[in-house]
Amino acid sequence: MATQLQFRRGTTAQNNSYTGLVGEISLDTSTTNIRIHDGSTAGGAEIIPSGTIVAYGAASAPTGWLLCDDSAVSRSTYARLFAVIGTGYGAGNGSTTFNVPDLRDKVPLGKGTNNDTLGTTTGSAAASSVLASASKTGVTTAAANTGTGTTGTANTGTGTTGTANTGDATSTTAASDTANATSTTAASDTATGTTGTANTGTSNTGTGTTGAGNTGADGDGDLTLTTYTVNRTLGAGTKDTTQVSLVTAISQASHSHSVPGLSIPALTVPALSVPGLSIPALTIPSLTVNNHQHAIPSLTVNNHAHSVPGLSIPALSVPGLSIPALTVPSLTVNAFSVNTTLPTEVVNYIIKI
Repeated sequence: MATQLQFRRGTTAQNNSYTGLVGEISLDTSTTNIRIHDGSTAGGAEIIPSGTIVAYGAASAPTGWLLCDDSAVSRSTYARLFAVIGTGYGAGNGSTTFNVPDLRDKVPLGKGTNNDTLGTTTGSAAASSVLASASKTGVTTAAANTGTGTTGTANTGTGTTGTANTGDATSTTAASDTANATSTTAASDTATGTTGTANTGTSNTGTGTTGAGNTGADGDGDLTLTTYTVNRTLGAGTKDTTQVSLVTAISQASHSHSVPGLSIPALTVPALSVPGLSIPALTIPSLTVNNHQHAIPSLTVNNHAHSVPGLSIPALSVPGLSIPALTVPSLTVNAFSVNTTLPTEVVNYIIKI
């Protein structure tokens, strides 16, 4: 953090071209305004920007400010202020001057939806901050007016009674009527029957099959025994001997085994017979409607009368209607004026150049 406060001064042009150090303060000798520099923006930032309006207690504006008194001032001398407010509060002479705001006998009103044009003036307060309403002077008196009463005449109508009327209807007889229906016979109808033809299938017998016998060879020949003869002594002290044959080998001669043929007898399927289907004929007998009659008997209406009684309307009386006279008294309006006084303290308003 810097330990030394840098404070410089110069004209507006000098300040506008001076960047300065971070936190350095300079005085604009042309506008008597203080600027703070950030080390990167030329001219820094003014503490009180041009166009600022504040209340001020002295009779004249301090250096660097102008009174908000609608004065026309130079566009070149106060170029910074002109660049901010332009001709919104007045165009001056239209070329070299412009007007500052006029806050004499007025209270500032914030710009909004209902008042969206800067510099609009809606009026001013009178002496001692009195806001006067519309005033009515003189005396106005309306003359009394009394209307004349009106009474209507009673009206009674004459009653009316109608004459009774009795009509005489004559006797009427309608002749009977008998219609003669003729006999009707519908002819009988017999449909022809249908008989289907029987159907018998042909029997089928299959051929039997006999397999051939099979004899297979087994071995190399018939069974052959090889013997060996020896003498055997019968007993001690005997001189006779007995010969005995011993089997020393067995051989098998060639031979075969025979498998007889297998015979499968023929299979016979008998014929299948479907008998014919017979549908008998359908007969509808004839229908006869004999002669008959429809009779409407005669209708007799005897003599009779229709009577309409007389209608009596009584006389209608409307009484007279009386409207009394209406009196409007005279009205006197005296002179009046309603004023509103605002509690105020008079100060000057000044604007920064």
